[in-house]
Amino acid sequence: MLSFFEVIDRTVTGPLMSDQDFYLKLYVPELNKVIQKYKIKYNPDTPLPTDDALADVIFEAAVEFFSRVGAYCPDTSRVVQFSREEILQAVSKAPSMSTFGEGPDRKVMRSRKPDEHSEPWYHCGGGIYTTSEAIFMAIVEGLANIRKANSLSIPSSIRIKGKDARVRSPQEVLAAIKTVRMAREACRRAGRPGLPILNGISTATGPISMFAASHPNFGLRSSDGYLVDSLAEMVIDFEALDKVAFYTSIGANIGSTSTPLFGGYNGGAEGNVIATVVYNLLGILVFRGTYHYNAPLHTKLRVSSTRPLLWIIALANQALHRNAPYPTVNLPYLGGGAGTDCYYYEMAAYHTCVVTSGGNMLSGHPSIAVEPDSLVPLDHVLNIEVAEAASKLTRREANPIILKCLEKYEKLLTDPPKGFKYQDCYDVENGTITNSEYAKNADRIRKEFKELGLPIEKSA
Repeated sequence: MLSFFEVIDRTVTGPLMSDQDFYLKLYVPELNKVIQKYKIKYNPDTPLPTDDALADVIFEAAVEFFSRVGAYCPDTSRVVQFSREEILQAVSKAPSMSTFGEGPDRKVMRSRKPDEHSEPWYHCGGGIYTTSEAIFMAIVEGLANIRKANSLSIPSSIRIKGKDARVRSPQEVLAAIKTVRMAREACRRAGRPGLPILNGISTATGPISMFAASHPNFGLRSSDGYLVDSLAEMVIDFEALDKVAFYTSIGANIGSTSTPLFGGYNGGAEGNVIATVVYNLLGILVFRGTYHYNAPLHTKLRVSSTRPLLWIIALANQALHRNAPYPTVNLPYLGGGAGTDCYYYEMAAYHTCVVTSGGNMLSGHPSIAVEPDSLVPLDHVLNIEVAEAASKLTRREANPIILKCLEKYEKLLTDPPKGFKYQDCYDVENGTITNSEYAKNADRIRKEFKELGLPIEKSA
């Protein structure tokens, strides 16, 4: 496998090219050639494909596309190129498991196979903005109290002395430090001080804030997860590579992260499924990842739950886990607000696609992750229950369930219903549910899932 030094050297020795030429003269034409060569065609009737041969073809197409196009470094206007042999060598060295957490909460996330009935990794939470420290603490403690949760993504808290911290400012450094300290305290209150945090610190927008929050005095550990993003499409900038240099030096778990855009340079479903796989290969080779965050996204709707995007996330996971043993968690941005039927059916369709295809679960982000205080713990219990139920199914058994879920929400995505905030459902001081209708609705939705064929069981 290429050394990291060789990778970063290619950011200054690769072919010079403007970003416009990279996309219009290289990226898009080569992507179209690969789609045509491998005869890849989206089928809306099977949002959860069951064709292993198709999954393998997608993987081959992704390797070829990556070897033709490489990635783009905007800091030097260079194309960073890799040969097919270098890509496949990296695949052969990909980690098949990653260890997170401390003490009783130290556990192993694994790459799974399609139709495998092992339980997936259950990752809960999200980097959604919180309006106060009290609500931040209540949300994180509530998520940490979900006993089946293997890890957390923690919300964003950018308030410092009554003001929002400016991006990449000294205030942001202090806010990032404060955020990780509060998260650790909330986990301690839940009796789980070793529970791993896998989204780094969502308050940190740049490397300096992230590095500051990574100091052992403040609570992040190498056994947590640190995200390194590749910008859409196929951009690796010095900021991302700075993070890789630092995280590898402290022996941290790196979560390579990608958000390929449906409707952008990747075009439709066929181009996006190839790009999604390529980002994972880039995560192994360039970002030295130990796990990957997949988050394909619709450019206009800003959701992950459309019919084509379900096909993309399912098939990309199948292609990867059949050919590259790299653990993935899969992040759904959902249109429905917390506690709405739209949200529940979106997350059920998404998790069922992911888990039966070999991926691990990341609980759904309501209201496309823009509504403050919208992480409501009982919703995340339901996310886990759905993912666990999906692990008992095969893809062939699950596809009809997904089609039924789509009937429930597909037409709502252009104007999804608004939902609850944490304080609408819970007492902020003691963390108990105060909204009885919200709790009853969760029981009703479990019953409806069972009627659709999802073998869901209420958590003890």
